[in-house]
Amino acid sequence: MLKRLLVLLPFLLLAACDPVKPDPGPGPDPGPGPDPGPGPVVPEPEGLPSVSTFKLGESFIVPFDRPLRMPYKGFSKGDKITLSLRRDPSVRFELECTDASDSQGATFTVPVHFIGGMCELSCPRFTGGMTFVDVVDSTVVDKVPGKTSYGRVVDWDGKPVPGVAVSDGVLVTTTDSKGCYYLASQRKYGFVFISVPGGYRVAVNRTIPQFFRRFTTAYTQYEINNFILEPENNRTHRVVAFTDTHLANRTDDVSQFETVFKPDLRAQADKARSEGVPFYGLTLGDLAWDQFWYDNQYSLENYRKTLSDLDIPIYNAPGNHDNDPYVANDFGAEAAFRKWIGPTYYSFNIGDVHYILMDNTVFSNKGGAQGVIGDVQDYTEGFTSDEMKWLRADLALVPKGSTVFFGTHIQYSGRPSLKSNGEFSYAYSMPAQFRTELVELLAPFNVHYLSGHTHVSYTNVFTDHLMEHNVAAVCGTWWWTGYYTKGRCNICRDGTPQGSKVFDIDGSSVKWRWRPMGHDENYQFRVYDLNNCLISKSLYCKNGTKISNDFFSENVHGYDVQRSDNKLLVNVFDFDDAWTVSASEGGRPLGVRRVETYDPLHIVHFNTSRMNTNSTSLSFPTVLNSHMFEISALSATAPVTITVTDRFGRQYVETVNRPRNLYDMTTSNKY
Repeated sequence: MLKRLLVLLPFLLLAACDPVKPDPGPGPDPGPGPDPGPGPVVPEPEGLPSVSTFKLGESFIVPFDRPLRMPYKGFSKGDKITLSLRRDPSVRFELECTDASDSQGATFTVPVHFIGGMCELSCPRFTGGMTFVDVVDSTVVDKVPGKTSYGRVVDWDGKPVPGVAVSDGVLVTTTDSKGCYYLASQRKYGFVFISVPGGYRVAVNRTIPQFFRRFTTAYTQYEINNFILEPENNRTHRVVAFTDTHLANRTDDVSQFETVFKPDLRAQADKARSEGVPFYGLTLGDLAWDQFWYDNQYSLENYRKTLSDLDIPIYNAPGNHDNDPYVANDFGAEAAFRKWIGPTYYSFNIGDVHYILMDNTVFSNKGGAQGVIGDVQDYTEGFTSDEMKWLRADLALVPKGSTVFFGTHIQYSGRPSLKSNGEFSYAYSMPAQFRTELVELLAPFNVHYLSGHTHVSYTNVFTDHLMEHNVAAVCGTWWWTGYYTKGRCNICRDGTPQGSKVFDIDGSSVKWRWRPMGHDENYQFRVYDLNNCLISKSLYCKNGTKISNDFFSENVHGYDVQRSDNKLLVNVFDFDDAWTVSASEGGRPLGVRRVETYDPLHIVHFNTSRMNTNSTSLSFPTVLNSHMFEISALSATAPVTITVTDRFGRQYVETVNRPRNLYDMTTSNKY
């Protein structure tokens, strides 16, 4: 039987957290970044503190379905605290003072149908501002012997939500008919989290969905953590998947992220909101860059702050560079991610789709002194035994035939490459032992595997029920091409423009499209006139006086030889085998052949730009890719019309006026 305990919940000021420190080993994490801060204000002999001394912190706690107690003097009956949602300031909630005394403090009403979120908080009695309003349900759930981690899941009316999966990262259970759950948790990972059910949403704190609560006591003690859900019609929804932001506060990476990528995310969110479509983000790892946690003091804490002004729920997965290289074990290396972001693996539902994000980098670091990162970072691709145990239990609760999005940082398979038989095929990247188990577990579902890590784009279709989307990087070539071009062109090593992949989901129907940053969404391919793609040292590497001709030639991959065969090269960024490419000249169809080659624009924006500084350290050079198509034109100057059709029948058409000079492409924002 559920019992209610009337608890007076004062405002809790969240203090700044200590710097990230290596985790000594298994055990609950120290906290979420912001520290819970001091407890209830204890009156001094002369009475309560004045409300004029009240300081707004990173969080403001509001009780669920019971009055708010503010232990300050100076309030009057009728005073109001106003909460305005940051994502939509027209949505406002008022907390009205119903009782006030200088000896006992003030009591305020709390809003109904409000689960919390980022709000502008204002009150005439104190200085307000933007903060996360955390709505806390303190309803007591009956204890069960041996189950020391327990609580309930309810909707915003207080009605129980049964059948919700709840986990501590090892054990998985579900809520009963009263919405209650019970776990005999050892609290190893420091969290209890729910798999948010379809048709609901949770509050969002600085882009991070609050599907988890951090344990605050030892596993031998009873601890209650409750969750509140807001109904949301999300059977139709939109998800933007992005990866490899690699924010490090070096060159101008944070500036590029602020001026290009974040405005694009905001525009996507605004568009979805105007269409009435719930909008979510997924990251696939390498959010920051471990070396620069120390070199530039830019860590996962800074990443969290950089994204904190976005009004988008973003679910995050860790990458290899989100692990501490100076900690000599996998669990400890993940501590910073758990501290600042949240669980490293978990699931949630949006509409009819089950989403799973998992950490697939297993670290076996040797540890070591800072400054020798290359010697200490050591990892393999795979999953821990806890992860696989959790995954099996999680998927056992998902109805067979469901659509599942499964996200990791490191890819499941490699890019398709041209084989000696003239066909394109891929090799697997994930070790066989994990691949075999994943195939078994995922066999009953329709699976979209999402990955990053490679900084290139490809889609591999394995079966009718399993395909992989390897998503190209937000940072392009680790932000270098944007840096060299002063923001005109940021592209990945295969020539794919920096960006994200957008999935439109309606029930079990899934469609997607590459979203190139700084371009129209219909910019899905780039065309080169190979007669005019000569990459000469005199034109592109004038200042590279110490670069030998042989080294230059080796790194421009044959483009230093003048061509006159009237061919065009088309880079189709998000190509898969269900796409088609056709071309015509003067109404006559032209021959089109898929090839494996290098993207010329990336060569001049990275390889030659780096060589132009007299550097022979081409750490992120242009790579071969197989989403390239060669067109045999009839003349050197006649326009050629190219039509690219994606797997959903959407056509992208461009008529190329020739000659098109590669040099012009390097100075234009168009490409």
